[in-house]
This record gives sequence, structure tokens and C-alpha cells, in this order.
Amino acid sequence: MRKLVLLFLLLNGVFHQLQAQITVSNTVFPVVGDTLHYAFGNQAGAINQIFTPPGGVQQWDLSNLQATQYWNPVMQDPSTGADHAFFQGATILYNPPNSSSEAYLQVTGNQVLGMGYAGLDKLGLGLDILFQNKPSLEVSWAPVNFFDIHQSAANVLTAFDAPIAPPVLLNLVPAADSFRIRVTYQRIASIDAYGTMTIPGGTFDVLRKKQTEYKSTAVDVKVAPLGWIDISTIGGQQLLPLGTDTITTFHFLNDVSKEEIAICTLNTGQNTVTGVQYKAVNVPSRVNAALLDRGVLIYPNPAHDMVYVHFNRQTGAELQFELLDVRGKVILRQNGQLVPGESDIHISVSSLPLGLYQLLVRENGNLLIGKRLVKI
Repeated sequence: MRKLVLLFLLLNGVFHQLQAQITVSNTVFPVVGDTLHYAFGNQAGAINQIFTPPGGVQQWDLSNLQATQYWNPVMQDPSTGADHAFFQGATILYNPPNSSSEAYLQVTGNQVLGMGYAGLDKLGLGLDILFQNKPSLEVSWAPVNFFDIHQSAANVLTAFDAPIAPPVLLNLVPAADSFRIRVTYQRIASIDAYGTMTIPGGTFDVLRKKQTEYKSTAVDVKVAPLGWIDISTIGGQQLLPLGTDTITTFHFLNDVSKEEIAICTLNTGQNTVTGVQYKAVNVPSRVNAALLDRGVLIYPNPAHDMVYVHFNRQTGAELQFELLDVRGKVILRQNGQLVPGESDIHISVSSLPLGLYQLLVRENGNLLIGKRLVKI
């Protein structure tokens, strides 16, 4: 009898463990028209909460996260993008946080692939160019199960002529003919744990994905008659963030939510969480990015003296406008009052230097949209 009781308890425990393991299907893949809701924040000691040994059944608690910013990306039809012709096969277009760059995804029945983006380079050179992943880089897959291991790799090679290069490059090599940026990505992702994750607003059944990405960045200069030269061999390493970075993230995936429940980024030493992107369960009612973004028009663009931001939305609002230069520095701030229906906010850009800018629109500090603006 005692053996039967022990066997029952053992089997019951195994059953409950199996029951706690979810499978994430492609129903959580993004489709055109979706609006996802994320918040960004952190909490003290987060590393001790999420960096646990592999296995299940586990409980992770990030309920003390404090939101410092919201991001509400709208999944758009890629044909509406200015550079969609360079991303054949794309099914989704969205704008990354605090950016008007265009990121393109290809969603299939069992994968979400990152095809690349068009917009400002991530080296801080101030270049508005194309970054195409060859081949496309795996963002997620389906079905996702405990013990899954996936690997993905991609290369980026984008060239530009010397006349549009910034001074930091031209001063290094005055006789340059052209430059190119090389980026390689290598990712390995494993589903190593399962359990529940608690964030502000709720507790979710999750699978934990540990992802390690090795990102190598280089810049080459073409000089006749030598050909291509890696600028890190002639002093470029001290001027730009070149070399290989190791980026470790923990992703907590749910089988119902289209948003990942939490994405925790670790420092190089993997002993501190530097930031958490997490599902915004209780989205502030004042934030309606989908309605706002579809009704926004910036004109003229390019602009010379004055730019107008045209809105068509159902409710009024007090908005904050920011203009950022190519290095991300805020150079102009302005408030504007919207009324229900159609309205225009004008922003003077006559005193700004010629160049490329980002216009960010916020409501009560929450980012709503980002748009590119060219000053001529």
C-alpha cells in the first residue's frame, strides 16, 4: 500500500510538471494591423530573479518593474515603407523604439525572420542607408518547446561613397574612394526552463529562451590602388564601436500573448540585468498609438523653414514634440495642444543646420511615434 501511495505521488508530480510546460505556436506571430504594447524598465536584483538554473517548474518575479517608457509598435503593411522595394518578400514593417527607421520582417508558417532595416546606422555616423541581412536572421520560430535549440547567422554588407561619409571617416583617410560597413551575426537560442513569470499586471505561464548573440562590426575603406582596408588597422578602433560584442538575453515566451512577457538584457559579465522590455498589461488609456499613427502626416518633408504635423484623431491631447539629430541629441522641444478631429502643429526648423533628424511625438512622456525629417 505504501508503495502504491509513493508511486501515485511520483506520477502526480510528473503529471503536474508536464502540465506546466506550454507549447508556443505560430498564433502569436505578428500580422499586419497588430499593435503590440511594451514597457521598458528595471528592478534591483533582477539578475537573481531570472538567471536561475535550467529546468522547471520555476517562478520568476519581476513585479517590481517600474516603467520608464512605453513602446506601442504598429505592424504595418510593408508596401507602405519608403524602402520596401529592397526587402522583397517582407510581410511586416514596423518602427523600432525611439526611431523612424523601417524594420522589415518576413513571417512564414514556422518562422519570423528579420530581413534588416532602412534608416540611421547604429555606429553613430549619421548615415541613412540600407542594412540587409543575408540571409534573413531568425527572430522566433514555432512551435517552441522545452529543450529546443536553434542557431541562426547573417551578414550585412553596405557600401557608400566618400562624398557622403562623415568627417570622422574622411579625416582618417582623406584619399578614400568609398567605405563599407560589415556586420556579422551569430545567434544560438535554447529553451532551457519553464514556469511562471510575474510582471506588473499579471502572472503568465512561460518558456524561458536564453539567447547568445555574437555581433561583429567592421568598417572598410577603399583606397586606390590598395583596395579595401579594415580601418581598425589604421586607428579606426579608437573612433568607432568596432569589434565583436557578446549580447545575452533571456526571453520569456507565452502561448497566448503576442508580446514576449519579458526580455532581459544582461551585461557582458552576465551578472547584472541592464534593462527589461516587458508586456504592458495595463496600457495607459491615453496612449492610442494605432489611431494616432495612421492619422499623422508631416509636410513639407524635406522642410526649409517650417514643418507641419497633421493629426486626425478622435480625442484631443497635450503632446510633446522632440527633434533629435543624427547622434540622438535632443535639439528642440515643443508642446502642442490637439483638438478632436483634424489639427496641425507647426514647428519652426529655420535655425537648424541642414541634415537628417528624427521627430518624436510623446503624450505624457510616453512615446507614440517617430518620423524621419529632412532639413534642406
